[in-house]
Amino acid sequence: MEIAEVMRRRVLSGVASGSLRRNDRLPSARELAGEFDVDPRLVLSSYRVLAREGLVDIRRRSGIYVAGTPPVPGGPPVVADGWVADVLFAGIERGLSAPRLGDWLRRCVTTRRLRAAVVALSADQLEGLCGELRELYGVDAVPFAPAVLDGSSVPTELAAADFVVTESAYADALRARMTPLGKRVLVATIRADLDTHWQLLRQEHPVYVVVTDPRTEALLSQAAGVHADRVKAVVIGRDEVSHVPADAPVYVTRSARQRLASTPIPGKPIPAARAFDAASSLEILRLIVSANLKAMRTP
Repeated sequence: MEIAEVMRRRVLSGVASGSLRRNDRLPSARELAGEFDVDPRLVLSSYRVLAREGLVDIRRRSGIYVAGTPPVPGGPPVVADGWVADVLFAGIERGLSAPRLGDWLRRCVTTRRLRAAVVALSADQLEGLCGELRELYGVDAVPFAPAVLDGSSVPTELAAADFVVTESAYADALRARMTPLGKRVLVATIRADLDTHWQLLRQEHPVYVVVTDPRTEALLSQAAGVHADRVKAVVIGRDEVSHVPADAPVYVTRSARQRLASTPIPGKPIPAARAFDAASSLEILRLIVSANLKAMRTP
């Protein structure tokens, strides 16, 4: 992965998680050069790419900062003017005028609504993945427990899906059943950008994660890696949510938010993070766009 892409994701995920704010100072080119083991000039060149996109400000003799441009209502947290211009220019290069590009892109994801089957172990995973597929990708997502694999035949509702999203433990079994039906099976790879949240583990308190399924606790430990002892799962129905320290960072899964409704949760909330990493997201989008373009070509 190019250094500019790594830095771009760090800035975007940092702003989304709240660990970075507009006008926050970023590591110097020399500091990042030591981390990446590259020439500082290469890091500075990458920072210039992000500056052209509108993500960072390079201030002479002062440093490099998260862009201070105020957000636009309904837009991204950091308004990347250059990125918007690049997208519009790419459309013009392909014969689409700037005013027409938005409608064309909308048709590429809404002409045909796809259905995804999601197979995962815990309720927190199922709700998180299904919710993200519905909200960010416009896909009808149907949850399935791993027990769907117990029989020798493929259940009708599973077979009706356009593609399947699952975790690695169930991928081979699902491919054996779904590939003969012409259905893709994607392994949901959790975003490496969630490391932004684990950086909070360096603070005084551990990170508390409110979940609905006790099985999520082991999954959290696996995701946190060497920081596993600093991640504290709070399982609704087993643990008292009110016992979370008032000054501790706390993350609430989508499933837990729905279960708790308006119940107040102590602690300093960590903003919700996306589940799919870049490779998984692109694979999902390629499936959606390919199916929609095929539908648009059909008389």
